[in-house]
Amino acid sequence: MRKEIKRIVPKKFLSIGLNILHNIYYLYYSQIFSPLIVRKNTSDKNVFRQIFITRDYNLNLGIKPKLIIDAGANVGYSSLWFSKKYPHSKIIAIEPENSNYEILKKHIIGIKNIIPLKAGLWYKRTRLRIINEFDEKWAFQTKENIGKKEGIKAVTIGEILKESKFKKIDILKIDIEGAEKELFSKNTDWIEKVNIIIIELHDWLIPNSSSSFYSVIKKKDWNIKKKGENLVLIRRNFLP
Repeated sequence: MRKEIKRIVPKKFLSIGLNILHNIYYLYYSQIFSPLIVRKNTSDKNVFRQIFITRDYNLNLGIKPKLIIDAGANVGYSSLWFSKKYPHSKIIAIEPENSNYEILKKHIIGIKNIIPLKAGLWYKRTRLRIINEFDEKWAFQTKENIGKKEGIKAVTIGEILKESKFKKIDILKIDIEGAEKELFSKNTDWIEKVNIIIIELHDWLIPNSSSSFYSVIKKKDWNIKKKGENLVLIRRNFLP
């Protein structure tokens, strides 16, 4: 529908046409997921557009994933998308920031295959803190709260995998605003148990933050492509 609007609507009215499209999608998904919340004057509208309109996580691979980890779940739109696309999967939605997490919990009321986890993804057990609490709702960054017992719980992929009782992660979505630099710096044995990675890298936010990610990715093991702002890696032996 987005392509059709761009094709037939004159450029001077394009923004109006795309806004109408946004409202159509909002009404549609409000019927499926109730309540569906888009906070005014926040980045929610942009996140909604990326997930439900441009469908940045739509892979069209004909797979039936069992375990999906949604790291950096924000208010839960991506988890809702995965839930609708893969209704028989278990989805673990990880979000460290309190205001986002509270909306996430409201969004998943009655949706049994999404499990919320208020935490930040890290390479070890520790405590974290938000270092830019006044930035946009989709831009919160975490940093280790060194020497402190208070703060946001940090979890590792290994811990999540063990507690889930699954042997593999079929889809690992990572959008953690530069914390990928820490996540991939140590204790990355779990990478061999992941079939698909969807990751947004943030070198523009934290210079060279992607270097640790590339250091543990053996390119010969993956088919790699770009989709929207994300890098999609599909393990070569996963698909028929």
